[in-house]
Amino acid sequence: MGNGHIRIERVQSRESLEEFARLPFRVYADREAWWPPDVQHEIDLLSGRTPLSSFLELMPLLARRDGHPMARVSAVVNHRYNQHWNECIGQLIHFEAVADADEAVAAMLEEAAAWLRNRAMTAARSGFAAFLDYPYAIDGYGEFPSFLLRGNPDYYHRLFKNAGFETEKGMLDFSAELTPELLARYRSAIEAAEAAGVRIRSWREYGFPATIDAWTDVTNAAFARHWGWNPVTRAESRPMLMPLGETAVADLSMVASEGGEPIGAVFSVPDFSATLAQVRPGAHIAPERGGGSRGALINIGVLEKARSRGVGLAMAARSFLAMAARGMRYAGYTLVLDDNWASRRTAERLGARVTGNFVAYRRNL
Repeated sequence: MGNGHIRIERVQSRESLEEFARLPFRVYADREAWWPPDVQHEIDLLSGRTPLSSFLELMPLLARRDGHPMARVSAVVNHRYNQHWNECIGQLIHFEAVADADEAVAAMLEEAAAWLRNRAMTAARSGFAAFLDYPYAIDGYGEFPSFLLRGNPDYYHRLFKNAGFETEKGMLDFSAELTPELLARYRSAIEAAEAAGVRIRSWREYGFPATIDAWTDVTNAAFARHWGWNPVTRAESRPMLMPLGETAVADLSMVASEGGEPIGAVFSVPDFSATLAQVRPGAHIAPERGGGSRGALINIGVLEKARSRGVGLAMAARSFLAMAARGMRYAGYTLVLDDNWASRRTAERLGARVTGNFVAYRRNL
């Protein structure tokens, strides 16, 4: 597809895949701190070499102006997602664009929409896909975002709105300062759950390989009707999580059980900014954003039969206590749908406040 000096390329060669995966390094070149992509993982995903590949059809697109990459996106049909929800929705993941690329982005998104329509998709979503995509920030521009979350430029919203997309769902990122008063509150929450017969253990205490299977089963059941989620298999979870067994993840993540049966699970991570973030030498990251002092609760799930009993609160509380024991001063509680009032109340009971707002976009095709 060509439009004057703009060309939309269907990415296939190794060289073009490398250009595709490295475009964010140009978009965020002026940032003091940001989360770069895992270039090899993106190339493997787009080349069909990951456990997810058997469920996906993908078409990576690169928009060029005068031969230079200006924007990128991958159009995706996730057959497992559509079967789970009985929908025909396509996903647009990996979106990034440099400034002043409006015309190139419009042409690229139209090409992506046409590719999805040709596969009988009736809508396109960008900004949320389980294990594939994360939402777009609508505040805190220029700040170092929480782990896994976007710190996208503000002009991304104009690009999507001009391409006919509407806001589909809002999401929240919470943060709590781990003060002595809150730590005491957390201990009380754990004691209340244990008095009711619920046992809270870290993944290391439970046995890391067994916990991965428990997390997979609990999360699939707890999130079965959670917007945007699709089931995952143990065969996918094991290679993804097993390498974390000798890291702090094993001590910060929790599993709740009753009568020997897992009824809840939490996946939490330490502050990975020192090892995974792109930080300019001499840059200062605010302690509540990272810089070695902010852990993050990424995922929390409780089986329906065990809800409204403080199980989720107790698991999160023990996770936050473990973060404090490792010297972390702040804890993130990420990512909560605007309309998930139960999870929002848990965050508030943990003493957390909203520190980031995000959205996902949708366009009917």
